[in-house]
Amino acid sequence: MAYPSDHALAATAVGVLAALWFAWTLRHASPWTRLTPVVGLALAVVVVILGALTAASAWPEGTVVTGRVVSIYAAALVAHGVLTRLCTGLIASRYRHAVAVAKDEDKAGVTVGKARIHLIPTVVSASTAIQVGIIANTLDVPVLYLGAAAGLLVAGLAWPLGWLLRTAGGRRFRRPTAALVHPLTGLLTGVTLLCTAIFTWAGQ
Repeated sequence: MAYPSDHALAATAVGVLAALWFAWTLRHASPWTRLTPVVGLALAVVVVILGALTAASAWPEGTVVTGRVVSIYAAALVAHGVLTRLCTGLIASRYRHAVAVAKDEDKAGVTVGKARIHLIPTVVSASTAIQVGIIANTLDVPVLYLGAAAGLLVAGLAWPLGWLLRTAGGRRFRRPTAALVHPLTGLLTGVTLLCTAIFTWAGQ
């Protein structure tokens, strides 16, 4: 069973991830959908502050965090980041190569491998879910495994949902599916992370 400080620390870490996803979503949201990630970002910041304060106050009661644990987590974080970067780089490599060899006046019209780039948010979302699992293992907070599983689920959910909105929605959704998938991925991932952080903090 994890210490209260570790629950709060886990909620803080997941809250930071949620805030990053909501901030990223702001770049891809249309004006009429911008309010949702703004509210999500504000809530994530509140959770991060509360989690950090709770972790600091409960720290004397004990924690699994030691120098060895921090070293192991840092190594896992670096390895995980490198693997994610390699995957996203591989996805974008064909398009980047096509752009590199095209003439300057033709670069904007390059489409070779461009469709695959739209998969990058999905890959990063799944990678974030795995990161939540790493945090769960590091801090011994089993409830985070549920959040990680939910994160993996929503990572792919944005594509069918984007298609559904495009085909069944009104004129405001008459955009390419990929254009809908980007903000949907950010929102779904951010909400999942935020709910996980709140549940973890409240259940300590």
